[in-house]
Amino acid sequence: MRAKALPFLIFCLSIIQCISHAAGSNGASEQPETVRFETAGELRHSFPKGFVFGTATSAYQVEGMADKDGRGPSIWDEFVKIPGIVANNATGEVAVDQYHRYKVDGTGKVNWNGVAYYNRLIDYMIEKGITPYANLYHYDLPLALEKKYKGLLSYQVV
Repeated sequence: MRAKALPFLIFCLSIIQCISHAAGSNGASEQPETVRFETAGELRHSFPKGFVFGTATSAYQVEGMADKDGRGPSIWDEFVKIPGIVANNATGEVAVDQYHRYKVDGTGKVNWNGVAYYNRLIDYMIEKGITPYANLYHYDLPLALEKKYKGLLSYQVV
């Protein structure tokens, strides 16, 4: 991914997340059909009842904190260290720092600070009327699993 494209991608993901939240049920009495966005002719009622709109991010894209008490390094943290692989040698070390800003891993020990972070994040999403869904893989993998098992090629990872 080009470094210049990263801010645009983050912006697009943020817009999609805002739209999906606004168009979905948020506990308010307002009916979803009253929310209008430019959708190239597709309206929410065009989709089957119960259809869930969603967005996704990976830890590398948004969290930061790989070197502290957060998520631990991923395959992307290692990949972007290759000189010249990304324009201006940009990385996602800080990303949008979701780990600190959301309100304004394998065979080792459980990372209780990381678990607590996700508990806080999920609680906050529910508080705001957002239904969280778990995504088992989104282009990101803990580096420890890649090194030990050669990533997704191993049945021990899947």
